[in-house]
Amino acid sequence: MFKSEIRNILSKPLWQLFIAIIIFYTIGLFLYSHFVWSTDFYELNHTRKTNFETQIDMYRRMDFIRYLFSPVYIISMSYLIFGLIKTGLLSANIEFENRLLLKIIVVGLFILSLPLWVKVVWFVLIKGSYTYNEVRFYYPFSVLYFFEPNDLNIKVVKALGRINLYHLVFMIFITWAIKMYSTVSFKRLFIIILYTYGLALITLQLFIILIFM
Repeated sequence: MFKSEIRNILSKPLWQLFIAIIIFYTIGLFLYSHFVWSTDFYELNHTRKTNFETQIDMYRRMDFIRYLFSPVYIISMSYLIFGLIKTGLLSANIEFENRLLLKIIVVGLFILSLPLWVKVVWFVLIKGSYTYNEVRFYYPFSVLYFFEPNDLNIKVVKALGRINLYHLVFMIFITWAIKMYSTVSFKRLFIIILYTYGLALITLQLFIILIFM
């Protein structure tokens, strides 16, 4: 059942998949920005000498810029990941249709967009009351839980937060989806994705950590 549903989704035109993930990501970003980081929450934690109205206006302008650049972010990420995985497949002498691979990656980005939705559900619908630091340091299912975030630079916190279970599930999904259209073993495909996308992700986050430690 699940396999047939995924095949059906992957049969859709690429532009439709791009529109779907851009909408999904942008709505998640909007909900997180306006309901978790609400105006009331900003005002409650406002400590700067700047007038609050001026400050909140600046925050909302920044949010609006993020919404506008969501398509650029999603498309750029899709092609960057595509380049990494495609390079790994070619290095292993594995032929795979470019358009289908890109479709698989775009669908997989729904997994990587889930943290925004998880944060909204957790803080708004479940927790209800939360502090400034709880929001800043909440990265669900990440290695950040093995550290004390209050002692770390916020850039390091974000880097550790990006090393999470969602990326592992994303890699497993990509491997499984490629396997549906290939005779190559799951293990071999997963190793290729682990050493391309996975290694690039870890290397980038470690580089950020080294800079700000």
